[in-house]
Amino acid sequence: MSGPAKSAELYLSENKGPNILVPMWALTMVTTSLVCARVFIRARVVKQVGADDWVIMVSMVMGLVYLGLTTANVITGYGRHAAALDRPHLEKAILLNTVGFLFGILSFALPKIAVAYMLTRILNPSRGHKIFVFTLVGFAAVVAIVCILVLFTMCSPPQSQWEVTRPDRVCRSPWILIDYATFTGSVSAFVDLYLAIYPATVLWKLHMSMKKKLALMAALGLGTVAAVMAVVKCTQLKGLADTADYTYGTWQLVIWTNIEADVVVIASCIPTLQPLLDFILGRKRNGSSYNSRSFNRLEKGSQGLNGSRSIEMRGIRSKQQSISVTNVEGQDSQESILSPNHCQKDSDDFKHIRRTDQVTVEYEQRDDKSKATMDIW
Repeated sequence: MSGPAKSAELYLSENKGPNILVPMWALTMVTTSLVCARVFIRARVVKQVGADDWVIMVSMVMGLVYLGLTTANVITGYGRHAAALDRPHLEKAILLNTVGFLFGILSFALPKIAVAYMLTRILNPSRGHKIFVFTLVGFAAVVAIVCILVLFTMCSPPQSQWEVTRPDRVCRSPWILIDYATFTGSVSAFVDLYLAIYPATVLWKLHMSMKKKLALMAALGLGTVAAVMAVVKCTQLKGLADTADYTYGTWQLVIWTNIEADVVVIASCIPTLQPLLDFILGRKRNGSSYNSRSFNRLEKGSQGLNGSRSIEMRGIRSKQQSISVTNVEGQDSQESILSPNHCQKDSDDFKHIRRTDQVTVEYEQRDDKSKATMDIW
């Protein structure tokens, strides 16, 4: 076989299908497992499924649909050169890829809303800042939806985008889509970066050890990885300009779209997974690590990091105690704490107890005196 003939055969036999499916299936399965773990924690451990959990589940479904369409597309012939496919398979591959991008875009746009909801619930920002955060993620969602509209209106009639042999086919320059998709990716990266930096600025001002700060900042700031993935994806958009070999020229863009979406979902799930370890090990909340206490408290919808209170007590001898802070009828303040002797009284006061708050007490030895810090759960 001559050199040119051999080169042509190698060209036609090139297939990036396995390169597409292996990382997509692996990462999507990891993402799906984390979402399932998150839902289990919220429903069984925290016992409070919020709007952000539903948004994440919808995002996961979008990602699974995108994976399913891409898998079917690879079976059709996507990932191979257009010259190696007959017309029906080529048109089907372009159709599946175009429809797949619809779900791919939604799968990385929707999780931002869930992340914003989670952060505003945990960090308890001012009303103005909360409006700003949701306006920012809402803007990113609108930009993503417009990108979908641009994608499906590139050719007239719309179906001629994949029916490449239609005589009445009229298409705009692919750089219109590339430029707008680049803008969409830039907005997505900026929003991910902001949602990662915002909790760090709040946590840095809190009075806690550096170890705790760094741990919480790392858990809530994983969106920086998603921002990097969005930037990398933008560098692959130029493949859309290869209209003559569309099924081969865009294969890397498909992978990075999936990676960006999965990383955003993973970043939104990591902060909620700490209680799972405590649940598996059978730990009680007031005996678990500070990460578990923090996230359990915050995921319960408490006052958040800005609303936590500390009370210093002296003369405590035990390293960890549970104290009941009890409100008696007619007394609205939580400062009314029943004395230990009160429990021994055979009276009707117990009938007037309205609520008991469980308080965890920890202390460190300092100058032979005990200092206790009570976090109000």
